[in-house]
Amino acid sequence: MPATVEVDSTTLAAAEPGATLVIRPVRVFSTDDLREIWRYRSLWWTLGMRDVQVRYKQAALGVAWAALQPFTQVLLFTVLFNRFAGINSGSSVPYPVFCFAGLNVWMLFSGGLNYASESLVQSSDLVTKVYFPRIIMPLAAVVTAIVDFAIGFVMLLCMMLVYRVPLHASLLLALPIASLAALAAGSVGLWTSAINIQFRDVRYALPFFFQLLVYLTPVFYPSTIVPERFRPFLLLNPMVAVTESFRAAMFGTAMPISHLAIAVLEVLVIGGLGFVAFRRMEQTFADRV
Repeated sequence: MPATVEVDSTTLAAAEPGATLVIRPVRVFSTDDLREIWRYRSLWWTLGMRDVQVRYKQAALGVAWAALQPFTQVLLFTVLFNRFAGINSGSSVPYPVFCFAGLNVWMLFSGGLNYASESLVQSSDLVTKVYFPRIIMPLAAVVTAIVDFAIGFVMLLCMMLVYRVPLHASLLLALPIASLAALAAGSVGLWTSAINIQFRDVRYALPFFFQLLVYLTPVFYPSTIVPERFRPFLLLNPMVAVTESFRAAMFGTAMPISHLAIAVLEVLVIGGLGFVAFRRMEQTFADRV
């Protein structure tokens, strides 16, 4: 009697001649998922570059928009919060440079999350017609935010030179720390992109979420102005430690290592649970998109 062979739909192992091939749904998580994502790494880069080109292709100012947006926000924050409200950097770093550093890494997170959330809906033709690991799409969408961050990072270095802010060896840690903001965007984006397929309210909720979270993150103020008894609650937001650590690397100040370790753990947990949730909902994408 021919043997019955059950195989995972992501591996489709070869069966002996005459055997019955049974295709069953994939498990919520397996090492095959990670290997498959790695096999499609070139597609991740291709989709990411496509998003970058589409964003700037028909823009008259091109990539200058990536520089104009943070520059105008820093100007506004400096006038409102520094000049009018009297908020300063809490250190010898000039407020515009301090604010730009926080805004640069914040926009990496907020922009990456925004792009990731819309990635599946905006590429519905690929979702319904071509097979590839769908999880690649929200992760590839973060590439656009990384390009914007790179432009802003160059501007930040120029501002530091203009304001004569000294450069320290800790500057080498700035990019690895910023990559944690991109990872946080991708981790949360796994949740929001999958939910956005079923409930389009996500695109309306995100702007409100960003407006609220930017005030709960020390982007335009130092966390030292928060009363001591409330500071432990800041640890619930991983972007607080990422923002402070990024500034510490840029300006050579004390690095909040313990807070950064907690933020890394939080991002990994959010990403792991997001991966499982994404895989659970992935089977309905083609029907709902």
